[in-house]
Amino acid sequence: MGFSTDSRMFVHGLDALCCFSEETVDRKLDLFRSYGFSKEEFMEMFRRAPGIIRSSEESLKSRLEFFLKEIKFKKSVLVHNPVCLMLSVENRVIPRYRVFQIVMSRGMLKKELSFCSMLLLSEENFLEKFVLSFGEDAEELLLAYKGHKLGSSGEQQLQ
Repeated sequence: MGFSTDSRMFVHGLDALCCFSEETVDRKLDLFRSYGFSKEEFMEMFRRAPGIIRSSEESLKSRLEFFLKEIKFKKSVLVHNPVCLMLSVENRVIPRYRVFQIVMSRGMLKKELSFCSMLLLSEENFLEKFVLSFGEDAEELLLAYKGHKLGSSGEQQLQ
């Protein structure tokens, strides 16, 4: 597995592997290889986020497609932050990406920001740092962020 027995992740990795056959793990490795990841990169991702092995092949594929082709993440970003592949694309990634695009296109930040770091913030910290702190633009950013949860009538109000 590549875990040190002193590592906190050792137990998580062991637990994750106990639930799956070698064939299942090999299919997931093959999926990652089909996106250009090496076995070593896959193992590094597993060591960093053992729960990744629990994700279905279908959800991993759709997330890999989104991160690598839509957002154009470099593979190395996912190797170092595999937990991104365990996040809900619909409820977390896409809404935050909308905010990220607005904030970056308007130069609203004083320093360069990686989208990955934005993804890993708690809901409270994300809203505080990237929505509510922008005064006049906060309403637009909140609509970009929460807009996907509004009904099609467009008459619902945000609370």
